[in-house]
Amino acid sequence: MTDSDAADGAGEAGCSCKIGRNVRRYGLGAFDRTLTDRRRDGASLRDLETVVNEAILRAALREADADVIGDVSSVYEGLTGDDASAGERAELRDRLTRAGVDVDALEEDFVSYQTVRTHFRECLDYDTDRRTPLSVEDARGTVEWARSRSEGIVERTLDRLADTDGFTAGDLTTSHVVRVTCEDCGATHPVDEFVDRGGCDCPTADGGAANPGDPAE
Repeated sequence: MTDSDAADGAGEAGCSCKIGRNVRRYGLGAFDRTLTDRRRDGASLRDLETVVNEAILRAALREADADVIGDVSSVYEGLTGDDASAGERAELRDRLTRAGVDVDALEEDFVSYQTVRTHFRECLDYDTDRRTPLSVEDARGTVEWARSRSEGIVERTLDRLADTDGFTAGDLTTSHVVRVTCEDCGATHPVDEFVDRGGCDCPTADGGAANPGDPAE
């Protein structure tokens, strides 16, 4: 039995994980086949995170009769990406709310890279590790998703706080910088730089060579 065949069987039985619940809630149909086909064609788990979330968003817009708001990919990027300012994101959220979309509930239904991996392994019996190990692209994508999610939570909290007596603020932009410190060598780097450069310059266990991806001192 192939991984895709196993996925079809599991999908027909249904699952109770977040992706399975969303497939049923948003009427996404035979979505497991879509995921496994995309994975077989080379999509990363980060890519599949976007596939799932855009499908959820598309269904929510259709249910609210709000397709006219814009292209699904553009709307998703506006809600979750780093390029939109706080003001632009707030305006988009307002437009969606006026169109009948519960934006907070929608964003709670969005899934992460880890959720996609768990769905493949535990619900579809599909071994993602056998296909590809964790790549720099997947790691970077997960970090960016978490950072964007954190910024969004902070922005929405401050927006609500702005309605409180005694608290005033102008148009706010939130940024969240994550830094990594190696306890062995003491080096500190922004997390995206740490991932891109291949870690830090700690000696290896077998004798002290520097990270082979870095130039020699």
